[in-house]
Amino acid sequence: MSPWKKIALALCGAGLALAATGVQAQAYPNKLITIVAPYPPGGATDLYARSVANGLAEWGQPTVVDNKAGASGMIGADHVSRQPADGHTLLIGASSMFSVLPQLNERMKEVSQRVEPISLLGLNPSYVVVPTTLPVDTIQDLIAYLKANPGKFGYGSAGKGTSQHVFMELFKQRAGVDTFSVHYKGSGPMVVDLISGRTVMAIEQGPAVLRDIKSGKLKALAVTTARRAQALPNVPTLAETVLPGFEAVTWFALYGPSGMPKSVVAKLVPQIAKTMASAEVKERLHAVGVEPASSSPEELSKRQSSETTMWKEVITRADITLD
Repeated sequence: MSPWKKIALALCGAGLALAATGVQAQAYPNKLITIVAPYPPGGATDLYARSVANGLAEWGQPTVVDNKAGASGMIGADHVSRQPADGHTLLIGASSMFSVLPQLNERMKEVSQRVEPISLLGLNPSYVVVPTTLPVDTIQDLIAYLKANPGKFGYGSAGKGTSQHVFMELFKQRAGVDTFSVHYKGSGPMVVDLISGRTVMAIEQGPAVLRDIKSGKLKALAVTTARRAQALPNVPTLAETVLPGFEAVTWFALYGPSGMPKSVVAKLVPQIAKTMASAEVKERLHAVGVEPASSSPEELSKRQSSETTMWKEVITRADITLD
């Protein structure tokens, strides 16, 4: 065979391969889509996952939610990072997984580099909550109470490196109060002890405490978001009361394995925006104190990077480790 014929055949083969790749990308999705929720069923992560699954099901392919819980979300994230980068296996990621834990755990740092952002899904406002038996009625009262009793009281968190942990450490640094951490294996047991008064305060996400606040079992003194939360509009922000500029919010977002075709991401982003803006999803998430959202991959990446810088300073000053 002549050299020119070999070159022609090679070019023809390359052209066919590129055409096949293009057809495959255009055909997305062409099989089952799996949404991995890296936490147990029943929580806010599960709600996000099922909302996304229902939205993507509009494309005509079956969608399922796979709860792969454990290691603060790392098990599920690691699983997704090792799947084919074709958009058929996606991850619901929480802000702590990508802006906090990679600074505390080498494995999570490696995992975070093997996934890429797709879209923001929503914001979970967190509230400064105290037992009804604590003799304070405002955030100003609480700070004064803690300053009058330095080092005497513990605050509850859902575990080391969680948003509840780092949010509280940021609050301590900004407010100048001295209280020690009491770490639990999740929000559930922490909230039980908080209601009973075994701990004096926590900064906890809405889905975990909204019902107890509304029923009068806990007092919400402030919200950590820049604006008041829709679920509890009468609760002031920390920024407008005692800590100007304070903002700490837990966000959830959609990720996929690194290297996904741009055409796949370009198809996912508007569908996610449509899903999170739907009346049905808004009603479902608002009921548990969650505020739906969406974004471009670039906007999500910028948010993640900015918060990584912020939490690095908090982690260093508080000497937070996972040991």
